Amino acid sequence: MNPAWSLPTRPEWVEELNAFGRQLGNPAALVALDEESLLATACEISGLADYGDGRWREGLRVFLRALEAEADLNLLGRIMARNDIVRALVNRLEVRATVAAHPEITAETIEAPLLVVGTGRSGTSLLHELLAQVPGHRVAQTWELLHPCPPPERATYASDPRIAAADQEYTFWHLVAPEYRTMHENGGDVPNEDPLIDMLEFASDHLMGSYPVPSYTRWLSRADAGPVFRAHRQFLQLLQWRCPGERWVLKSPSYLVKLPAFFTEYPDATVVLTHRDPLKVLPSLVSIMATLQQMHSDTVDVDAIVKSAVFGTGIAMDLVMGWRDDGTLPDDRIIDIRFADLVADPVATVRAVMDRSGSTLPADAATRVARYVVDKPRDRHGRHDYTFADTGLDLAETRARFAPYQLRYDVPSEV
Repeated sequence: MNPAWSLPTRPEWVEELNAFGRQLGNPAALVALDEESLLATACEISGLADYGDGRWREGLRVFLRALEAEADLNLLGRIMARNDIVRALVNRLEVRATVAAHPEITAETIEAPLLVVGTGRSGTSLLHELLAQVPGHRVAQTWELLHPCPPPERATYASDPRIAAADQEYTFWHLVAPEYRTMHENGGDVPNEDPLIDMLEFASDHLMGSYPVPSYTRWLSRADAGPVFRAHRQFLQLLQWRCPGERWVLKSPSYLVKLPAFFTEYPDATVVLTHRDPLKVLPSLVSIMATLQQMHSDTVDVDAIVKSAVFGTGIAMDLVMGWRDDGTLPDDRIIDIRFADLVADPVATVRAVMDRSGSTLPADAATRVARYVVDKPRDRHGRHDYTFADTGLDLAETRARFAPYQLRYDVPSEV
């Protein structure tokens, strides 16, 4: 397997910064990623010290070891990694302190949430954003996921200064890798994914996807997701405490393989499962993962990313089909949505989700959904170019691998 897709050239300023780090011979001397330093810095920033017990420390240690042993971080990568880790630690300290000071937060009810899942690049972001247009639906925006404390207030939700801070962080991503803007919508006030919540437990697919850390990926695949989803519930309780909605709409493609644990924590949830031709999904997924890793590392193995994407996507599909057949998952609480139908008629798709999940789509909400599609067309930040040939995979062999999935869900081929 020889992928044809190659990594884009980094901006000159990124190359110069990383060259400076290599010239020093030891970027670690400039940017420490040891546990003691990270914990102490977060305590200093927050003025707090109670991290609490739990498996999160194991996740942190596995991730730190993987960063040093496997990730080949350049200087900018070390800076970005330290920022990710310290922010998660500060958030953990502040969330714990806020809940301790206001125990009534834990009495907040999370009722019948909607979770959008599906293979990466299968329309999960679009559907999540469209469902956010429905009055009463509560989504988590980037700013409150990155900076949850103090908890958001309804009166200042749209004007909170943390929106600009989160927006600035993602603008920096675009300076590091300009092509990333064509791949995924970002911004401080844009709905974002739940793995940012899981960062506080250091059991997050955000870390797995952003850094080349195979040992952490293996650890995460075996980790008990139960405690992670219990912490996830408390995080939602905190966000809605002073800024409630009628129903949470969540999104995380990576929760596909964690659906049994998700339903254990949220038994009244409804899962919306998006479907798209895997041979169209895979090259897009590979390019975005490679781009994210290149932000941080001087060693990005595209061949390994391709293998991981094929394996992970196939396993996820097989598991979900099996779980639905044997009753592990409540099949009547899963709504299947084809990407082709979503693109062809977004309003009808949102209406179908609402109907199947026990509610209706008001006329004014239908208008908002239609307007959102018009106001935010695809490729507005440039075209994300990719083809199946870029993966280096054999088309017939890969098509055969995913044939049972396509047959079951009547997923049309796009390649």
